[in-house]
Order: sequence, then C-alpha cells, then structure tokens
Amino acid sequence: MLLEAQVQAYPLLMEELQAGITEQQAMIASMDEKYSHRGLEHEQVSKQLTHRVKVVQDELAKVKEMFEQHQEQQPEDKLYSRAYKLAELGADVEEIINECDLPRAEAEMLLSVYKKKIR
Repeated sequence: MLLEAQVQAYPLLMEELQAGITEQQAMIASMDEKYSHRGLEHEQVSKQLTHRVKVVQDELAKVKEMFEQHQEQQPEDKLYSRAYKLAELGADVEEIINECDLPRAEAEMLLSVYKKKIR
C-alpha cells in the first residue's frame, strides 16, 4: 500500500518538477534577455569611449605638433627680440649683426622698421 501511494504520487511530483523547470527556464530566458541588452549597452558605451579616446589622442597629437613648431621658432624669435632691443638701445647695423648673428639685410630691415616706428 505504501508503495502504491508512492507510485501514485510520482505523476504529481513529475508535474511539480515540470512546472518548476518551466518556471526556471522562463527566469533564465528573462535574465538572458536582460543581460544581453546590458551587453549591447556596454558594447555601445565601449565604442563611444574608444571614439572619444581616439579624438583626444588626435587633439593631443595636434597640440604636441604645434608645441614643437613653437619651440622650433622660439630661438629665432628670441634673436629678433634681442636685435630689436639692441636697436632700441641705439645699436647700429654692425652691432646687431655681430650680437644676434643675423644677415646684414635682416639687420638693416629691423633697424628700418624700428626707426619708422619711433617717428
């Protein structure tokens, strides 16, 4: 009798297990969809960040190039500033050529510009 009761309980147990399995499968499918959606969001955010990093790297490269160009020009600018300062102090063409290592034509032009400015 006990064995007969257990055998009769098996179909109910099978139904409960089947219902539990179905419920678990539905939960897994829901979670899978949820995480799949999140994965897509993360992928999109990752692509956006990658793009932004690329843009910043490009801008940094441009700034670095501009900085290097500026540094290359600075020594020359310093010479002209010094030559102009010498002109202000009353130096003649020969002094400017010797002190600033400028070609005669540039020294003469600088003096001419200075003289026109003070008139």
